Amino acid sequence: SRPLRVLTVGAVGLRKGSPYVLAAAKQLKDKAVFRIVGSIGVTDQAEAQLRELLELTGPVPRSDIAQHFAWADVFLLPSICEGSATVTYEALGYGLPVVCTPNAGSVVRDGLEGFIVPVRDATAIAGRIEQLAQDLELRAQMAANAKAQAAEFTVRAYGQRLLAAFSGAMPLQASISA
Repeated sequence: SRPLRVLTVGAVGLRKGSPYVLAAAKQLKDKAVFRIVGSIGVTDQAEAQLRELLELTGPVPRSDIAQHFAWADVFLLPSICEGSATVTYEALGYGLPVVCTPNAGSVVRDGLEGFIVPVRDATAIAGRIEQLAQDLELRAQMAANAKAQAAEFTVRAYGQRLLAAFSGAMPLQASISA
């Protein structure tokens, strides 16, 4: 009975794919509402264009981020360049289907916890968001899958895997410098 609520968390700019969020919002004007939470790193003119179709909150205290996840039906991160966006782990933990690019470094599996869309493809983003808006059963299944995946891929577990990778690399580094 209401438009789908789509959340992006991260700095507003090219690296996080903000132009593609805007282009998808243009395609889905009456079907979805979009909110971006994060610092705004674009020109005043670009910001004005974004504000025509998106809600830009600017930066918020870390303690307030949960209310934005609670507001959302879907999480979107069309990153162009990313390591492993921990914000996608958080979105999964809140039971949100995630639409992201392969460049987001996410643990989302295409078709299970959300969708992986091609980089710089606003039409693919809009198509997947529209699919989630129309198919409540699919969205509910992806939400359940998201929570299950989040249980395995917590931020803490990510840190432990990262430390293990570093400790495994240490002997190699030591042998190179010896």
